[in-house]
Amino acid sequence: MRKQMLAVMVGLSVVLSGCSMQSTESMLQDVKKNTKEIKSGKLTTSMYSTDKVYKPIGYNISGYEKFDQIEYNLKGTFKDKGKDTNIELYIKDGIKYIKFNDDSRYRWSKNKLKPSGSEPFNFKKNAFNMKDSILNLLDNKDNWDVTKDGDKVTFKLKKNDETKRKVEEEYLKTVNNNGKAVKFSEFDFTIEYVLNTKTKNIEKIAYEIIGGSDEYSKIISKGSLEEINKEVNIVLPEESENAVDMEI
Repeated sequence: MRKQMLAVMVGLSVVLSGCSMQSTESMLQDVKKNTKEIKSGKLTTSMYSTDKVYKPIGYNISGYEKFDQIEYNLKGTFKDKGKDTNIELYIKDGIKYIKFNDDSRYRWSKNKLKPSGSEPFNFKKNAFNMKDSILNLLDNKDNWDVTKDGDKVTFKLKKNDETKRKVEEEYLKTVNNNGKAVKFSEFDFTIEYVLNTKTKNIEKIAYEIIGGSDEYSKIISKGSLEEINKEVNIVLPEESENAVDMEI
């Protein structure tokens, strides 16, 4: 009887171990699938350059965005040569509206989006978490550190030669250096996904990329998305009706 009990316990241990491993792989595939299907969310994004010669430049923007036929309502601050400028940005029905501070006065401008144009605050295109090369790393559970907190599981990309190469390759695509190759003396990254195991929904994605060289300034890029796939309704302020048409 004792031998039978031990055999059953060993068998259960093997089964449970297999289920646990499969569960992790299954969750990673849920993350991959659901990330590709994200339609909207509340975003926060920033980018700052800590140039050794010039004063820091960059921006910090947050708000709500829909990705299919992009629309958004964003507010934040631009920093240029040490000066902060408050700004509001909207896209509605294919028109981009900008409210900006000009000599202590707020002005509105607008322009029609061009089909071939790139939108700098398109989170789905900019977020490293949503790049195919990074999503493919979800196919290997050994690439990820896993932490659990109730129904929430956080997957954080491990830092090794392969993952660093993948992230650095994606980052280099965003660096404009007049066609010259960039070699980093400093490069670091954090990429995370938070999955609700009860609903199987993605609750948050986040990234931080730091790249710098001896020759060029250090650039710190951050982004996160929450309230994922909740309904987003973009409402333009009445004052936007006075926006001046501008061709950009």
